[in-house]
Amino acid sequence: MFGKGVVLLSVWCAGVLAVKSTWEKPPAVIECEERAKDEPFYSENLTEQSCMRTFLVDLLETNKTNDNDNITFKQFEQMMFGKQLPPSGPRVRRDIRVLNETELHKLFDAFDVLYRNGTMASFGRLHGTNTHLKHHGASFLPWHRVFIAAFEEKLREVDPDVSLPYWDYSMDYYMPKPSMSIVWSKCFFGNGVGTVLKGPFQSIYGGFNTPVSRDIAASECHGLISKEDIDELMTFCNFADITIGKTLYKNASHNLEKLHDDVHDWVGGDMGYLGSAAYDPIFYMHHAFIDYIWEKFRSRQADECNVDIEKDYREPGDYSVDPNGQQGPNDTMHGFEYLKNIDGLWKNWTTAFYSYEDAPECPKCGNSKYLYCNKSINPNRPNGVCVPKTLDLCVNPKNWTYVRDALYNQTQNHGAKLLMGPARLQGYGRTRFNTEQEGLVLLKQEIAKGKFGDFQFFILNFVQGMSGLLTE
Repeated sequence: MFGKGVVLLSVWCAGVLAVKSTWEKPPAVIECEERAKDEPFYSENLTEQSCMRTFLVDLLETNKTNDNDNITFKQFEQMMFGKQLPPSGPRVRRDIRVLNETELHKLFDAFDVLYRNGTMASFGRLHGTNTHLKHHGASFLPWHRVFIAAFEEKLREVDPDVSLPYWDYSMDYYMPKPSMSIVWSKCFFGNGVGTVLKGPFQSIYGGFNTPVSRDIAASECHGLISKEDIDELMTFCNFADITIGKTLYKNASHNLEKLHDDVHDWVGGDMGYLGSAAYDPIFYMHHAFIDYIWEKFRSRQADECNVDIEKDYREPGDYSVDPNGQQGPNDTMHGFEYLKNIDGLWKNWTTAFYSYEDAPECPKCGNSKYLYCNKSINPNRPNGVCVPKTLDLCVNPKNWTYVRDALYNQTQNHGAKLLMGPARLQGYGRTRFNTEQEGLVLLKQEIAKGKFGDFQFFILNFVQGMSGLLTE
């Protein structure tokens, strides 16, 4: 929980940050707003949200790293993790729904050990400390690549058969109600609304010293990354095209960090706060998918764009929304100070450390009993897309008996709200409160928007609306 004086934030879909009171705006916020005025697509309201949000991040940080955490991460320096081959050997990452029952149980058991021995909390504190050094800037992708690879190494110290799976929510996107995906059952992540009391992660504590909670699909402002979003990313060639520099809102439709923010906010609860996101195990599977998308982009860079992927970075001086972000290529990597930020671009991460099995595709969908091929939902994809089954089809899940300090039934209230990123300006996303039919209508609108683009979609709707008036 937060002490007195913490600012309560509430960001609405097209609203302005609700903190325009009598207090004097901090100089850092004023400086941020002035820098943004010369940027393309400048918006006073969006800039105010961005600058205020960046300023308040440190106020909302929860537990800072401690001496035990420093010992944990010093071990990676001692083994020269990244510079030397991984002690546990190479591994292959796959979508979590293609794992068999034995693989799932071994994965969840390993997570439980890291939770009980404090390792997960150490990683959670590192991620939530000095967030400006690895968010809203150029170091976001390389830092998180090293961070989750290090966490995966810890999982494999518990069980060398375990690899960190990814959660390909671009499949969940094609459900009329993604909140009904089977991942939100006891078979996978547990319940998606309220304190997590079901499944393998039940009643674990988060960064606010309260049990982890979620609030999936609560607002139309946020949504999951679609295959159309990924396709758009793949039309670009350079690291700068898909990353954030001094301006948070620039290139928002093909900004991988911005797209990633939306998923955090769609999950909500602890995942919606920078200070507590990495306490929910979903975090690591979310970031594994972001890393998967980035690796697909890097393959295109090397094969089709003739780009040196180990050296391609942002232009000097255009590294971070925060002027003190220290996200340049030669700045040290926070928590892994024996590395530089650009070292996260080494090829050896996905050759010597881990590789990715391709995301499930039609017609077999990874031979998963939790996925099926839907050939009718997206007319732009005649071969179909793999779609998850609904959570009610989680049959006879294992009865998880992990020992927790206590079980909690009350709703948790963290007292302050800070969204990871800006709201979607379109504002017609789906929520868990829609009916199945409403969700299907909205999904088809979103698919049409993805095909035609923002302006063209507006014109299409206008023409269709006028046609309706003329026929009445």
